[in-house]
Amino acid sequence: MPAVSPDQVTDTQSQSLEIEIDDAALRQSLNADLRDSLRTITLALVVLFVIFTMRHLFLTAGAVGRVMTIASVITVALLLALAWALKRWHLPPKYAHTVIFGLAMISAGDTLLHLILAANPLQTTNLILIVVAVGFLCFSRLWWGVIVGIIDVSWLIAAMAVRESFTEMWTHFGVALISSTVVSFIVHMARLRTFRRLERLRVRDTQQQAQLKSALESTEQFRRSLQATIGIARYISSILDLDELLEQVAELIKRRYSYHYVAIYLLDETKSYLVLWAGTGEVGQARKAEGYQLEIDGPGLITWAARKRRAAGADDVQKDGRFLSTEDLPDTRSELVLPLQLGKDLLGVLDIQSNTPHAFADEDVRIFEALAAQIAIAIENARMYHRERQRRLLTEKLYDVGQALSSTLDLSEVLEIILAQLAEIVPYDRGSVMLRSDLVGGDGKALVFAAVRGFPEAANPLEMHVPIKEEDVFLEMARTQRPVIVPEVERRSDWEYLEDLPPARSWFGVPLILADGAIGMLSITRERPDPYTDEEVQLAAGFAGHAAVALENARLYDNLATAKLDLEETVAKLEERTEDLRLAYAQLERLDRTKSDFISVASHELRTPLTVLKGYSQILLGAEPIKKDEYYSQLVAGMQSGTARLNTIVESMLDMAKIDGRALQLHPESISLAMVLASVAKSLQDVLKQRSLNFVQEGLSKLPRIEADANGLRKVFYHLVVNAIKYTPDGGTITVAGRVLPATEGYYAKGGVEITVQDTGIGIDPHLQDLIFTKFYQSGEVALHSSGSTKFKGGGPGLGLAIAHGIVDAHGGKIWVESPGHDEETCPGSTFHVQLPLTARVLLEDESPEMAVDHTVG
Repeated sequence: MPAVSPDQVTDTQSQSLEIEIDDAALRQSLNADLRDSLRTITLALVVLFVIFTMRHLFLTAGAVGRVMTIASVITVALLLALAWALKRWHLPPKYAHTVIFGLAMISAGDTLLHLILAANPLQTTNLILIVVAVGFLCFSRLWWGVIVGIIDVSWLIAAMAVRESFTEMWTHFGVALISSTVVSFIVHMARLRTFRRLERLRVRDTQQQAQLKSALESTEQFRRSLQATIGIARYISSILDLDELLEQVAELIKRRYSYHYVAIYLLDETKSYLVLWAGTGEVGQARKAEGYQLEIDGPGLITWAARKRRAAGADDVQKDGRFLSTEDLPDTRSELVLPLQLGKDLLGVLDIQSNTPHAFADEDVRIFEALAAQIAIAIENARMYHRERQRRLLTEKLYDVGQALSSTLDLSEVLEIILAQLAEIVPYDRGSVMLRSDLVGGDGKALVFAAVRGFPEAANPLEMHVPIKEEDVFLEMARTQRPVIVPEVERRSDWEYLEDLPPARSWFGVPLILADGAIGMLSITRERPDPYTDEEVQLAAGFAGHAAVALENARLYDNLATAKLDLEETVAKLEERTEDLRLAYAQLERLDRTKSDFISVASHELRTPLTVLKGYSQILLGAEPIKKDEYYSQLVAGMQSGTARLNTIVESMLDMAKIDGRALQLHPESISLAMVLASVAKSLQDVLKQRSLNFVQEGLSKLPRIEADANGLRKVFYHLVVNAIKYTPDGGTITVAGRVLPATEGYYAKGGVEITVQDTGIGIDPHLQDLIFTKFYQSGEVALHSSGSTKFKGGGPGLGLAIAHGIVDAHGGKIWVESPGHDEETCPGSTFHVQLPLTARVLLEDESPEMAVDHTVG
């Protein structure tokens, strides 16, 4: 089995840098490096001593030259022999320093011989070079000490043997030899440390390469295992039969991975047992045939993995207390169990057993966990396919049943069809349709037989009532909206047998469910011990849905037939009353037109005498006799005041008549709202002063000019301010404010303005805030309207706000009021809002205010 997975390679490499290399292995490696360079060193010495031979032969005179030439030739021969031997045989690394010792001794011996023969300290130079070279070549402090010590001692002995006295030259070369020894030692230690570090790195690199090779091999094996797993997953994804799927999965895992035994368990419907669905070999087939299952709360590695919902493995089952040994699988030595999960739902477990211990490495667990996920998906797909296939067959059968049930709306025929079709879907000995008694005029505390099939004639069940008791099967079905199955009726002590009926052996009840609950049930009885299958239960449940709808439709149709007759009579009466209402509405329209015409005619007729009265009163008021007589002066002033008030009322009636008759003519022009409101405030200055009312204007000077009828808007704001004066107690405040409406706010494409008239008056009830804009509407008691229109709660004709509403509508604007409510003690106040577009909207003669269209003036 693979030792590491691909994602572990980097971690292994980093960890390998921490590996300690022991001294023996390091010495062995350094000796091997030295061994590999011996032949090169030997050949270099051969070249050097050939040069020495030439020098001795041609430059050294006398007997010394002849002896040294012979010695150099012998040295070259020995070195050549050693070079040939090193090439011919593989020298063990442990003898590398021995060879270095020999080379050093040969070289030093030749130099010392020359020193002794010539008695010249200059030959010490060659020894100095040899000492330094030994420090560079040796990787052992022991061998370095031995070689350098022998050379130094040998020089000292030779020097003492040939010297006449320790001259300055001999002393100089002795010190130089000692210095070279120190330098050699420093070089030796530095090179040894460097080579040790390099060797450690090389050894580590070698080990890393070995580990990398092992990781690559593991990766390759992991890849092959993963490919095998992917192959299994692809293969099983095409199998939609659950039994075939699980058998194939078990066999494939056993064959691809050479395991001892593979089994797949699925959780049963109660979620209490793991049932064997597939197993390899004769053991698996035998277990499946006998219905082998494990209680999920029982002992064993399989049930442990199912309870914990995670992989469970035993490297040696004999040492794992969770393992449950069986006689039919005695050779199991290791086991791996993986849960088959889909989301949070446990479907079952995959059990893999091997006859070798430690058969499952970590990467095996990961591979099989991925495979288990694929198996779970394949199981769910197979189940979905099975359910879909069952659903399709059910749909086909139910379609035929639905066609039969929808062929009639007669209640008795529907009941007969239900029992006939039910017998084809779920064979039975006795069947009945039982409905709640309140559906047939009862109190709803019992079930009545609406239709029966297979009952003896003597039983006469259609006249029976079955009381609905607590813990009754019908109440259980009504609560759960699911069928109830009694496979063995005789085991239920609370079962009530009806007289003159053969005893039931198995019973099946299906609720008839509608949106408002259970209206009854289908009672299916078998007089033989023949339990109902899951497919029959599903078909009956689906059939009951169609049956309930068909029964309800038939019942509603029966009720509809009765209701139709009642409805026809009601419609006839309504038609008579509708005609009466139409005549009354036409008469009201004529009366409204007559009223409007009367108001228009009366207003026009009153204007002439009012003008005369107004003129004469002004003349009288200016006459000297009247001025001199205070009594008559007050009388004339009263006549003039009354004439002015009557003229205002007549003007209001004319304006209202024009609005009602769609004859209001506007003359738009560029105007300043600030000036319009200033003129209104000036006209009411005396009234405001008399009532001690504060009149405040805010933001009006910043408003842009708009296109509107100045006279019409003057009337609008006059009526709004007068209304505020009328319902604000003395000493209150009336605030008129304005703001600009940008094009993005409201519904004015080119923007607009908003004027608010806020008072601190008695307020308006919320349910009256729409009524105050209707004509002739008056708040309060009628008896209070005898006073002046600008006095507190004074009277008036009730046209001001209606006229304001009509003029604002004609301009294409909006007017409304906001008030917390009516309270004469706290005075919550009211705020009237008027929104107007910047460009004019002209009301044509054939348009209502609501139908006005844009007409840009300019």
